[in-house]
Amino acid sequence: MPPNEPIEVRLSKKLSWLLRHGAKKEGIPIQADGFVNVSDLANHPRFKCFTLEKLQQMTASDAKQRYTLRWNQEKSIHEIRANQGHSLAVLEGDSEEMPALASEKTQLRASEKPQLRDGCTDAKLTWDQNPVLCMVCAAPFRSTKDCLAHELLKHANKPQKQLRQRLNAITKLFTSAQTQSERSELQDVLEQSATGGHLRTVLDFYASDLKKLESCFGHVRNCIEKEMQDRVKVFPFGSLVTGLSLKGSDIDLYLQPCDEQNIFHNQLYNRVSHFLRRSKCFTEVFTIRHARVPIIRCKHQLTGLSIDINMSNPNSTYNSRFVCELIARDERLRELCLFLKIWAKKLKLISHGSLTSYCLISMILVSLQVHKLLPPIKQLQSLCPPINVFGINYAFCFQLVPPIPRALETLDLIKEFFEYFSSVEFEKYVLSPFLGCALDKETTMGTPGGFPEYEDQLESMENAVGEAPEPFQLDRCMCVQDPFELQHNVAKGVSPTNLAYFRQCLRLAAQACNNQDLLQNPAKLYDFLLFGLADKLVADSKSVKATPAKQKKKEIVILEKTKTLESETKSELVSTLNTPPIVRSHVITPSTNDLKYLRSGDLGIKINENKTIFYYWLTCYVDTIKDVLTKIYGMEIKLKESQEPCRYHWLISTNLDTWTGRSFQRSAGQSFFAHQIQQTIEFEKLRRGNAAYEVSAKGIFSLLASEDYKEIRLNIQPLPGDLLGLQRNSPLTKFFKALKNLLINYSFKEKASFWKFGQMDSKNVEPNETS
Repeated sequence: MPPNEPIEVRLSKKLSWLLRHGAKKEGIPIQADGFVNVSDLANHPRFKCFTLEKLQQMTASDAKQRYTLRWNQEKSIHEIRANQGHSLAVLEGDSEEMPALASEKTQLRASEKPQLRDGCTDAKLTWDQNPVLCMVCAAPFRSTKDCLAHELLKHANKPQKQLRQRLNAITKLFTSAQTQSERSELQDVLEQSATGGHLRTVLDFYASDLKKLESCFGHVRNCIEKEMQDRVKVFPFGSLVTGLSLKGSDIDLYLQPCDEQNIFHNQLYNRVSHFLRRSKCFTEVFTIRHARVPIIRCKHQLTGLSIDINMSNPNSTYNSRFVCELIARDERLRELCLFLKIWAKKLKLISHGSLTSYCLISMILVSLQVHKLLPPIKQLQSLCPPINVFGINYAFCFQLVPPIPRALETLDLIKEFFEYFSSVEFEKYVLSPFLGCALDKETTMGTPGGFPEYEDQLESMENAVGEAPEPFQLDRCMCVQDPFELQHNVAKGVSPTNLAYFRQCLRLAAQACNNQDLLQNPAKLYDFLLFGLADKLVADSKSVKATPAKQKKKEIVILEKTKTLESETKSELVSTLNTPPIVRSHVITPSTNDLKYLRSGDLGIKINENKTIFYYWLTCYVDTIKDVLTKIYGMEIKLKESQEPCRYHWLISTNLDTWTGRSFQRSAGQSFFAHQIQQTIEFEKLRRGNAAYEVSAKGIFSLLASEDYKEIRLNIQPLPGDLLGLQRNSPLTKFFKALKNLLINYSFKEKASFWKFGQMDSKNVEPNETS
């Protein structure tokens, strides 16, 4: 695709390609941890634009934090690396164990029910017993008490407040007079439906008038082509082509220049924008230049229909043609796609920060493929010659595809969709219509050679366009691959909150489709899926929302006599919700990047066969926390009890607040640790003698690790007789919150780089004197 982005965007893409994929190809030395010497970049004839000043500007202004720019004190040079998305083999650590195949974990037979998640209080609990659903992962439980205990145990650090705000918005929407009137009207027409015609009634109730859309498109096309003096051709795509448009749907258009050599995309964009603004046929013209695909949005004056015009990306026209031909093969497929689109629209699952209609269609393709009702796109392309557009093959052939069995009804296909996706762990897998299954992120997309067709397409796109495309965004909470454009994550805009909400909707919909009472009364079933489901979500959220406001924080509250949360029963945990906190806890677990860095060999670890990599991760963290307490916060610590390396109890004390108002912003040429030490020195000079910062903070600080070294729990507990204790504004509470914040901002790679790892024992793991 010819470049049409601002120069800063193009430079960022160029730098991303180089640091993630192209350094070796360009002859630029790259270290095992991915860092490249800035001087090597600036001296390369193709990358002279990347001076130190330019790289500092790019890293500082990059909202997505794609790069890390550092000063290497040992080599006295500046270095830069991409934070993720590498395909170079030298950047990959060894895998400790091989996960099970995605197909073995995710594919379900049509007759299977989704399994309950870990933590459910009754393994025999089934979907038709109306369980209470977890507000985060939607796991079913028999009672609100058990569900709340599960949330505190498993999701103490999840942003549940945002999810409840989401549900509050849904409440207002579904309790509005307009929605209730719409529901009543739909119930009336459903009651009058003939036997077996209820789904058709729902579709007719919400589907738009295609003839009106086609008439509007004809008028708009003639108007634009005439005004542009036949220099462009207008092609529709989206719901107008697929026939899946609903009432209020917009019209999507692609403008193709007839002579691409004489007009650039930005020139065409400006010319069309100017024409629309002065035309009497269009109103409310709005340009969106910096989107992934720049568009112009306007409204057709005569019909009031919204129109989106794009003139730089024809890919959507090919996608729409594929969906159109697919659903034309079987009316049940059209009904499936149209109903699920209505369902998602009604529940506001298709919106900003959530799914798109095309993402939903891609998920429907995967559902059909895992149930063996549709071949993978890869197989469809093997039956015909390629159709390459900017390096992407949009060819397909349905001639040899067997028809869907007659015994299956549309409702069966809807049920299979809900049941399949209600059991998928979206954070772990990439849903790929191209291969027809769910792929493990680490072993396929995240590993060189794990998905050869994807890597071949990246190379093909680079050769066609002359610029490396941005790789697939694996760092999102939900990953759904475009059926043809394999490096495009069509679910990249889904936020964690909306994913949690989507999960709940899937669970409740799957439950409804297995409820015999609803199945025997289709009118009630469709009413529940479109309206009643939201009522149940709101009712469940209110029952779980009984937690006092002060307890809904990223903290775990336990009793003094309880040493670990695991030893406490769920019923005991719930009973403590009305008890003032006596101990506050914070849990730390190793990330994949932590373990990769330890395995990289930079630290010189000589692994003992009897010690796992988690042992060394734990040892590093223990020494890190000691240094944070003593060097950064200037506390006096006295060891009260220890059982190395898993258990420590320290008596901590200080009379100066050195944690309030700390800055965690990193600066070039200075490590995070050094920056924090510098602030401590300044605080001790300025705050000592200032009554506003004088405190008497004393308590018991505990570090408890699991037997497998895969989890660390930090506890803070006041001394007997401390009247302030762990109240909201007490010094200990403020200190502990600041400590958690600091540990989150302090990357493990920097922690580990300050330690010299010896042979095998924790005694040989000493802090580096130069730190």
